[in-house]
Amino acid sequence: MTVAITGATLIDGTGAPPVADAVLVGRDGLEKQYSDRLRGEDGERFVEVDALGRTVRDAGVGQSLAPVQGTSIRTTLDIDLQQYVAQAFPQGKRGAVMVMDPTNGDVLALYSSPSYDPNAFIGGIDPALWTTLSRAEDYPLLDRAIQARYPPGSTWKLVLAAVAMSRGLVGLNSHMPIPCRGGLQYGNRYFHCWRPEGHGDLDLAQAIQYSCDVYFYQLGLKVGLNDLLNDAVRLGFRDRSGIDLPGELRPIFPASTAYYALHYGPRGWTNAVPLNLAIGQGENSQTLVNMARFYTALATDGHAATPSIARQTVERPTIFDLTAAQLDGLRDAMANVVSTRGTAASAHPSSAAMAILISRCLPGAG
Repeated sequence: MTVAITGATLIDGTGAPPVADAVLVGRDGLEKQYSDRLRGEDGERFVEVDALGRTVRDAGVGQSLAPVQGTSIRTTLDIDLQQYVAQAFPQGKRGAVMVMDPTNGDVLALYSSPSYDPNAFIGGIDPALWTTLSRAEDYPLLDRAIQARYPPGSTWKLVLAAVAMSRGLVGLNSHMPIPCRGGLQYGNRYFHCWRPEGHGDLDLAQAIQYSCDVYFYQLGLKVGLNDLLNDAVRLGFRDRSGIDLPGELRPIFPASTAYYALHYGPRGWTNAVPLNLAIGQGENSQTLVNMARFYTALATDGHAATPSIARQTVERPTIFDLTAAQLDGLRDAMANVVSTRGTAASAHPSSAAMAILISRCLPGAG
């Protein structure tokens, strides 16, 4: 994961005050975000020179100003965990990994694949290498944690569950009217579940564990399109996460039903829209970092932690009000997803991985 690139410039193109030629300034990552703090202030020294530019005298020519050294920053990244993530990530695959402390937003590991060596940019990158990086089909210059948007898929089902529970529409033991038999007929369309043989009759906790599409189709209809859009916007799914890195993309999500009328025409969309949105598809593209921000609220007490790599303040605004019992139930259901019987049983974490995560993420853990 690249977090810093430096280079010499006169004007960095961001609207910031210009700096002297040959001064190292941050061009990307943390060094751009905190460039002013890291760079400090230039000093001044007045000298008298002759016609050839040779110094004749420097004392008493003018008042000199001593330079002010920049301030160091301390990151939250855990080198052991960062290396573990990099080694565990499948070779040749594209994607990103982010590990956060949900209690304060500290980013403990941030990895984007494929990547590149940022040291190649110091002092100016070789033109041939730049051509290779900028034209590569797998876009190594793209930070997929903050600059790529993806349909959230089944990770969105917890958003819908939290919305429905906050509105008092369902509880963890609530069942839907129609059991899962592999799909749901709605109007003239048949919406499939990912499991063709179906899941049967499930409650909400089980539907999360087995990621049952049919259950969440019906839950989306129960919440309703207007309320689903309004609550998702309130939860921050149209906003950047606020991580202290430049270049974070804003998610794509409709602000209201006016979006559909504008893009598809007043009669170009149907009441089936909530079914797609319910399972993280449709007009919904989120960044990894913004989804991680939401999950910090589920992992704690309904407060979403703003991700931070070097920021010294903690920001945890409340995004929903669920009881401790409700949050415990949702967390249990999420843990069951990667249990030996869950829909992601193949992702069941090894004891070594869990030991690393627990030791880094839980206050006071060994």
